[in-house]
Amino acid sequence: MSARRFSPFAWGVFGYSLLVILWGYFLRISESGDGCGTDWPLCHGAVVPEAPPFATFVEFSHRLSSGLVLLLVLAMVIWAFRAYPRGSAVRKAAGASLLFTLTESLVGAVLVVLGWVATDVSLGRIIIRPFHVTNTFLLMAALALTAWWSWREVTRVPRPSRPTVRLMGPVIVGVLALAWTGSWTGLAATAFPAETLRDGVGQYLDPQHLLIYLRVSHPILALIVIGLILRMVRIVRDGSTGGVPDTVTRRLALACGVLAGVQLLAGPATIALGNPWAMRLGHLFLADLLWVALVLLASELAGARGVPEAVDSADQPWTNEASAERLRTNPARS
Repeated sequence: MSARRFSPFAWGVFGYSLLVILWGYFLRISESGDGCGTDWPLCHGAVVPEAPPFATFVEFSHRLSSGLVLLLVLAMVIWAFRAYPRGSAVRKAAGASLLFTLTESLVGAVLVVLGWVATDVSLGRIIIRPFHVTNTFLLMAALALTAWWSWREVTRVPRPSRPTVRLMGPVIVGVLALAWTGSWTGLAATAFPAETLRDGVGQYLDPQHLLIYLRVSHPILALIVIGLILRMVRIVRDGSTGGVPDTVTRRLALACGVLAGVQLLAGPATIALGNPWAMRLGHLFLADLLWVALVLLASELAGARGVPEAVDSADQPWTNEASAERLRTNPARS
């Protein structure tokens, strides 16, 4: 098995998996999570349901497409272990992809068996939502890094310096926390729909459920996290701090900034228009793209391809490659 052909396959697995994740979002938005009842892996006691209604079709097709993800990821892992040497970054990322694919299936099974689907707003479902979202985001990160590292020919898992951790750490954690509060907001929008913006505001005056209170945290946190992202983008793209960002790093940083800005507009617009399913799905898709872009940017910074000395230049152990690039791009410093 050729390592040269592995990268396109890995990108294909990542792209297909992202589509399946989006279909899972639609399953939740359309309240089709109980389409197969509490049966798993069967659907209403059958391997293949006959003449299924819409909710059953959505749920059953999601299970089939998720099963294909597992097979594709398994094939990707086998290929990675045959094409790359022991200790390879691609091997480790592929292995992590398989792990999170299995745990994603396990979480999905638990939700179905316990009935934590559709409009259920039990405490158990509220508690498990952040864990489910975190696993999904880690799965996307592992799949994306498998494809990225094979394409960039990264041999070892990059180790971030202290300045990189200080710069990217709060952003990564903030985006995860934003996804947690977003999952509660989405659940509240499904279980307690508001036809108009006025109705939505009125729900805060006389809250019906804990989710109404939790929903408030999402827009507040969004402003903070987007501010952190824009600050990070400015530091990465501005070479005045002593960093030497290459073209790929600068483009990834720009993508993060653009996606964050679009999200800042998409969130309020979705609420103002009454949370239509298409806009909710688009909002979630943009969130996934932003997360992946941040993960890839963090990988590039950790790999010394344009690592900014965000706080203290003495903390950055420049590699020979980065130092040489700095001399080439800034000859006046030599």
